[in-house]
Amino acid sequence: MKRRIGTGAAAMLALAIALAGCDLILPGSKGSTANLFAVDSKNGNVYEIDESALTAAGTPLVSVAQNSAGEIVFSGDIGFVAVGSYGNTAPGLYRFDASSEAPQAARVGAMISAQYACVVSSSLGYVTSADYKGVYDNAVYPFNPASASAGLGAAASGAPAGFYPQDIALADGRVFVADNGNGKVLRLSADGASFDAAYPASAAGTTGLLAGSCDYDADGDLDAGVFVANTGGYDANWNSLPGSIDFIPAAAADGTAATPILAGYSVGRLAAFDYETLVATNYGHTYIVSLSGTPSASEVKCAGASFGSYDAAISGGYAFVPDGGNGIFRFSPSGTDALKIAVGKSGEIVGNVGIRD
Repeated sequence: MKRRIGTGAAAMLALAIALAGCDLILPGSKGSTANLFAVDSKNGNVYEIDESALTAAGTPLVSVAQNSAGEIVFSGDIGFVAVGSYGNTAPGLYRFDASSEAPQAARVGAMISAQYACVVSSSLGYVTSADYKGVYDNAVYPFNPASASAGLGAAASGAPAGFYPQDIALADGRVFVADNGNGKVLRLSADGASFDAAYPASAAGTTGLLAGSCDYDADGDLDAGVFVANTGGYDANWNSLPGSIDFIPAAAADGTAATPILAGYSVGRLAAFDYETLVATNYGHTYIVSLSGTPSASEVKCAGASFGSYDAAISGGYAFVPDGGNGIFRFSPSGTDALKIAVGKSGEIVGNVGIRD
């Protein structure tokens, strides 16, 4: 069975920065020279990472000044940080310009409990909102990455009862959303105004998505679609259940069940080294997943210790996984050379990484 990751993920492998040192905004330059950024969830600080010197800037490039800051994505030089509702006065999707000499973060539109975001084009993006307390709607909103003042558009209609959206991804021209509440992946209609399909995952805790291609039906042809990361969820006594990695073709009919690719692993987020090698991570553990032949996974450790989080990024041929503390782990596809880059201040929670495209 042949499997591969889409060209969007492969393009990420070419990203790298050439400057060393802790200060990535040089005197006389315009804005940051970094391509890799890390987010502190506790204070909303965004740090630049120097991939050559393997250091992080000592002071944040910008801050959203909110707790529960998480996902960071880019549209060119424009960065977006999703801020959840926990412990915040102004949660939502925040925007900043990394090319500015003095970047400032501003919320895009109304307050929502922002979770994950994806950029479809220079004029269209989507952000998910999920709030356990029900103060903010569980919904998917469109936004214009090029316009700071356009705000958020109308939420997509047709969401099922119990909808709790997490990751969101573009695959083969269609937008998919992980519905953690129902253990499914939903697909937006072509115009993005509503949901037109739902696909049951093979395990609970449906959280992460990764666009790619896979010969999921072993017919010799690669099909475009999304890989799905399932944490497994919990039983009635809050014991962890086995998770999985699934695949869903973009053109699958409504109701088609996701195809399990690798079972028995709790996975919250996925990234891709190349066409046949994934990074799968969750709190406490990170794996390199080989899709060549029979899929298999091997755990990545640093100095013999396990690590993991709900995010991963690939840049310059290396994977970067935050540790939920004051560091980011970097490793190659071999998984044998993991090292830790110190990021942030004592007490901060570095939980997300993102790449400027």
